[in-house]
Amino acid sequence: MPDEIDLAQEREQLATEEAIRNAARDIPKGEPGDCELCGEWTGRLIKGVCAPCRDNYKLG
Repeated sequence: MPDEIDLAQEREQLATEEAIRNAARDIPKGEPGDCELCGEWTGRLIKGVCAPCRDNYKLG
């Protein structure tokens, strides 16, 4: 029979996994193509912009 610590760790693990799944739902899928700002090809554009341009221009 599991003790209290084992049960608490299992509950914490389940809560962590649920939080990760919830956060992942909010991540946009993205599409491959040329960035609208720098013109470089990338495998994942979000709203037409690559990751480095999103970071440089603080586009989130």
